[in-house]
Amino acid sequence: MKKIILFIIMCCGLFLAKAQTHWTPVTGIETTMSVTGIIIIDGVEQTSTQLEIGAFCGDECRGAKKAGFFPPTSQYTVPISIAGLTGDLITFRIYDHSLGEELDLECENTITFEVNAVIGTIGNWFEFSFTTPLPPAFHFVVDGNWSDESNWQGGALPSSTDAVSIDADCILDITAEVTDLTVSDGFSMTIQSGKILTVSGNLINADVDGIIMEDGSQLLNESDNVKASYEKDIDAYTCKDSDGWYLISSPVDEMPISESSFITEVYDLYRYKESTSVWENYRAGHADFTYFEDGRGYLFANSNTFSPAFKGDLNNYDAVFPVTCEAQNTLAGFNILGNPYPHVIYKGAGGAIDDVRLAAGYYYLSFKGEWLARTFETAIQPGQGVLVRTIANADIVIEKTNAEAIAESSSKDDMKRLKINVVGNGKEDCAFAYLCNGNGLNKVGHRNETVPLLYIPHGGSDYAIAMLGDDTQTFNVDFEAKTVGMYTLSVETLGDFDYLHIIDKFTGADVDMLVEDNYSFVASPTDSESRFMIVLRDYSGVGETPTMSDFAYIANGAIIVNGEGTLQLIDMMGRVVKTQETSGVETICTPTSGVYVVRIICGKDVKTQKIVVR
Repeated sequence: MKKIILFIIMCCGLFLAKAQTHWTPVTGIETTMSVTGIIIIDGVEQTSTQLEIGAFCGDECRGAKKAGFFPPTSQYTVPISIAGLTGDLITFRIYDHSLGEELDLECENTITFEVNAVIGTIGNWFEFSFTTPLPPAFHFVVDGNWSDESNWQGGALPSSTDAVSIDADCILDITAEVTDLTVSDGFSMTIQSGKILTVSGNLINADVDGIIMEDGSQLLNESDNVKASYEKDIDAYTCKDSDGWYLISSPVDEMPISESSFITEVYDLYRYKESTSVWENYRAGHADFTYFEDGRGYLFANSNTFSPAFKGDLNNYDAVFPVTCEAQNTLAGFNILGNPYPHVIYKGAGGAIDDVRLAAGYYYLSFKGEWLARTFETAIQPGQGVLVRTIANADIVIEKTNAEAIAESSSKDDMKRLKINVVGNGKEDCAFAYLCNGNGLNKVGHRNETVPLLYIPHGGSDYAIAMLGDDTQTFNVDFEAKTVGMYTLSVETLGDFDYLHIIDKFTGADVDMLVEDNYSFVASPTDSESRFMIVLRDYSGVGETPTMSDFAYIANGAIIVNGEGTLQLIDMMGRVVKTQETSGVETICTPTSGVYVVRIICGKDVKTQKIVVR
């Protein structure tokens, strides 16, 4: 033990002998104390002998010492003797000899002088802690727009590396990013619709009316206890049973409903309980229906146009919301989730709402009462609720992130998708076909019964988002016109398609959608819903020799074929549904309605023709 103590004393003696300091301490003060510590800058322990610590009382240097290597702990320590009087407040500065300058850092730790005190021992060193100071705040000092430089003290706009203080009523009329932002008491900042404010550091606001967010604006930040008001624009309904409904969600923490501006003389506010298939109205007085739950979506309508606001502390944590799959009807598994944040989020792999326990996509409710399917690339807006479908009872985690989701496919590199859209009589609907595996989104009926229905039948169910598999060559698209009129069908693609035709089974039209922008047709509520077929393969056939002349036609409810050889009737799934030999004119009993290929094989001669059976 004596040898170890002697070694430490020798190390300290060498350390003291080598000290060459920048500061010169005052003389004449006889009482001292000893402090030994390590240097911490922005949370990182320093390993350099070029750093010097100066101890100060006010502007008077009371001690100075450079750091030295301390072998027993392999650290760089500073043993400094400080002169002073009892009660003196000792602060510290840091000098970098490699730069030849005092560092502009803020001292975090101070010491009150005690005569003969010893602070800092092996394993319990004092920390000479310093931090890089924040840049001086940009002050907004004149009421008006953020983008007007004359409203800022100094006549310049802040950048993403600046801290900001709002000292007048401010309207954020541009998208902006800052490090820190403080809304001073008595003033407000309004974020206009469509504008985004990003605060990468600290955001401070203590009044719900200090930050006012218009519907469609966004605020990205990571600070707790930030109060704000988020407005939701509501248009009055014209027909209470069909239009004017909104799916809403609160971006603030557990706001009491009774205290909110959503409660007017004529309104309806519902939550959906999947397990009992009941839309519960707030006005009915349910005991547990008293506040807006984080992560839940609600159905809302009002007889007047107005802009109520969610007011409170902005949510800044992951929200967990339970969903159920217990109902025994067409809405089995459907639940309403909501965006609990003041910025957009995404649903799908990699987004805020993962699809592990949910079907692909979600439904957005339009003002016209249309339940419109949306997919992974469409953002869920602040204040917006969405209709989702779960495949099992689960707690859904909504992460505090605005990261975009990725395609609902296990083979992202070659993912293919079709979006089929129909418009008519001022209403619209859509369906998606994914050429991959996954959990599809079942079709639901619109709230407005005059909206047409477009969906994809598959595996015994109807889908708004159908997962068809990557080997799909044809599939049906069903359509229900709720009113008589002219409708227009269009197709958007994701991925490369060499062949894409729409077959109208009712008219026999065959439209190349890689050439045509859309297809228009007349429909009525009495038409069969099994109307369209999408064909993704050229059935004129590889290795076949199509002829220009027709050899098959429909007459008296049967297919008439003129030719010699082996006759085959092939459906659009590529299945041979009939085979027979023919030596002239043959009559084939009419199969079920659909699109077929008639093929006659005679030696090396192959003739094919597409024919529509209605």
